[in-house]
This record gives sequence, C-alpha cells and structure tokens, in this order.
Amino acid sequence: MTRTTPLPVGVALGTIGLEGDAWLRAASRLATGPIDRLWIWDHLMGRGAPERSVLEATTLAAAALALSPNLHVGTLVLDVTKRHPALTAKIAATLDAIAPGRFTLGIGAGGDAAEHDALGMPYGEVSERIAALTEQVAVARAMLNGNPSERITHSAAGSLSGAASAPRPGARVRLLVAGDHPSSISLAATYADEWVAPAVTFAAGYAQLRESERAAGRTEPLVRTHLLHELRASETLLESPFGRDPQGVLAAAHASGADGLIVTVRTERDVEDALQLLAKLR
Repeated sequence: MTRTTPLPVGVALGTIGLEGDAWLRAASRLATGPIDRLWIWDHLMGRGAPERSVLEATTLAAAALALSPNLHVGTLVLDVTKRHPALTAKIAATLDAIAPGRFTLGIGAGGDAAEHDALGMPYGEVSERIAALTEQVAVARAMLNGNPSERITHSAAGSLSGAASAPRPGARVRLLVAGDHPSSISLAATYADEWVAPAVTFAAGYAQLRESERAAGRTEPLVRTHLLHELRASETLLESPFGRDPQGVLAAAHASGADGLIVTVRTERDVEDALQLLAKLR
C-alpha cells in the first residue's frame, strides 16, 4: 500500500480524573490542532477509585461538538452493554442533528466487568456481549440509515416493534466497530465504516479484517483502520513510545496497514504535549 499523504492522527481524551471544566478546556485546545478526530472513552466509574471524577461519553460528545464547530468527534467506544441499542441509535441521530457529518458512532462488545457489577448492569459472557454488539449494529443501521417509514420488527434486544428514528441523518453516520474478537472483526468487515484495535493485536486483526472483507464481497471503500496507541497506567504521553519517538510510531502504524493512528491523553498537560508533537510532524 502506498500512502501519499501523512497518516492522520486522532486523539482519545480520557474521561476519568478530569472535572467538567478541565475536560472542556482540553477538548477546545485539541480542536485547534491538526487532529483527525477527538475520541471519547466510555466509562461511568473511576477504576479502583469511586471518588474520582468520571464524565459520561455521549454528554461530552454533545458538548464538544457544540463548543467547536469544526471539530469531528467519535466515541471510543460505547459499550453495548451499557445502553439499549435503540437509545444509542437515537443519541447518534441527535448528535448528527446538532453537528451534521461530524459524529462517528464507535461501539464495542464491552469492557470492565467490575464497573458493570458496581452499577448493577449485566455484563455477560463473551458470546452474550458479541450478540449484543451484533444487535447494536443492526439497530443502528436500521434506525439511522433506513427510510423514515421502515420499522425494526425483529430484535433480540427486546420488543423493538415499530421503532424508527426521526430526525433521520442527512448522510450516513459513520460506524466504527472495535475489537480483536473474530466476530467483532467480521461485523466490522461487513457493516462498519471503520475499525480500531490496539497495537499489540492490530496486525493479526488487520489480516482477518481484509480477509473477511473479501469473503463478504466488499469492495471500495474498504473499512478504514485505526491503530490505537494506549497509555500504561499512570504513564504520561511524553513517557510513552509516541512521546519519545512520534515519527517512529507513525511509521510503524503506516507499515502495519493502518489508515490512522489514535493516541491517548489523560491530562491537560498531555494535551499540550500532544499539540507540540503533532505540530512537529506537520
């Protein structure tokens, strides 16, 4: 694969540990930089620290989209175990209504069993969560892309009978499916616009994704792929591989076949460091 333009870089801004005003400041600063999109994590409780500030992802997405009229925002990713699929589709339609074409619905089969247990939310076995992800893909596509008269009459998520979405997005809301489970990758290959996986599993997942696309008879445009650069616990951006060698990390992502790189930031200091690193890469 030959790339003639720089690899786009998105930034995933953490939702744990930042108060609301600090998160909005960080999002506004990132909106001034050369980023592909602002990505937002989906957590409802602080890991191991219930007293830590945790902000809800879709509320933040609405605030960021309203605050910065040129910013593109995506969820990385909404756990399908936390919201009814029709509610998630309605949230996506609403976000598109206030910011047409600027929201990407990123979904995954769920993570963090302890958080679910604490909040009384069923987590389920892997097979159950994959089934929920499959259901979410079907409901999102039907409600967001179907004609207003179409109805969802068969749903494993409950009695979805006569469900429809109005307003209907004027254009296709981009759908990202996350994960390195074979079933998640197959769903992405067949139905999604984008796919993301962490660096440690990206290469194997990428190979399966492209093979699944061929098996499904998918032609251009193929699924856009993102390599996720995650921070270790308590690691700052500058301490991470991207912080130490951004050119090298970009080159490795490019060589792996990724169409984009997503780097993680957790603090306002990380945000400023990210902007400086990205400015040097231009």
